[in-house]
Amino acid sequence: MQFLNYLQSTEGIIWVIACIPVGFLLTALAYFVINKVPAKWLCDYNETPSEELLNGKRVFYKKSGIIVSVVMSLALAMCRMQFGNGQDIYFILMAVIMFFAVMIAASDFKYTIIPDQFTIAIGIAGLALSTYDILSGNKILHGNWWSPIVGALIGSVVMIIIDLLGMLIYKQDGMGFGDVKLFFAVGLFTGFPGTIYALIISIITAAICFVVVILISSGKSGSGSDTDSNEMAESPSDIKDENTENSESDTQEDSTEETDDSDGEVSGGSQLAFGPYIAIAVIAYSALYNIINYLVGLYINLF
Repeated sequence: MQFLNYLQSTEGIIWVIACIPVGFLLTALAYFVINKVPAKWLCDYNETPSEELLNGKRVFYKKSGIIVSVVMSLALAMCRMQFGNGQDIYFILMAVIMFFAVMIAASDFKYTIIPDQFTIAIGIAGLALSTYDILSGNKILHGNWWSPIVGALIGSVVMIIIDLLGMLIYKQDGMGFGDVKLFFAVGLFTGFPGTIYALIISIITAAICFVVVILISSGKSGSGSDTDSNEMAESPSDIKDENTENSESDTQEDSTEETDDSDGEVSGGSQLAFGPYIAIAVIAYSALYNIINYLVGLYINLF
């Protein structure tokens, strides 16, 4: 791989090592920004912000920040190895895009909301990068001037189609228009055929996560059935002794559940939170750009 040649120089090694603390700092900053942005940014239009949003206690770095920081550091290091000396603008703007992708993943994962402000930021950074790539004559990302436009249209149209299919199948809102706008902004950066690669990555990661969730859920249900069978094996006298206590506790639990249902709100919405997978695709595309194109080239040469 040609990008490994970047590590043959002392400057290249220093840059790659520097990406590690930068990745941690950018991730910490992303978590800080999520907790400080106006509450309305994380709500649907005309929706009243919850008390949690107003208090600014939204995401906690200690829960997932370390993992995200490691991924961010590795992604920056890989991105720097592919866009090294003389291509600093590519690296800087891709780092900006990845920074906003992390915040989009966090907000959509917890609130099923993709703030327009973050989407616009990715669109501006992506458009600036594409414009520089084309006007400078480098044409690393885009072979033609129309590539960003086609990429944006393909990404948004595919998201609209998936959203419509979700509405037809589940009889409710699908992904939401936030994903459509986000992939339009991503398409300005990835272009054509890059947007297709990003779509494939996001769909594959979403499918993998879906399968993992199903396996975990089935595992829990299986262990629950074992527990039930063990409880069935208890002696009748034990069951009689517990009947009175269970009936009283059930009554209390029912009243508590009714109170929770009336006073509380279900976290998340009816829409599928696809934003995190789009964010993963953006980060992967930025970090593995040369590798992805190399693998695609090998695949095409098979025919």
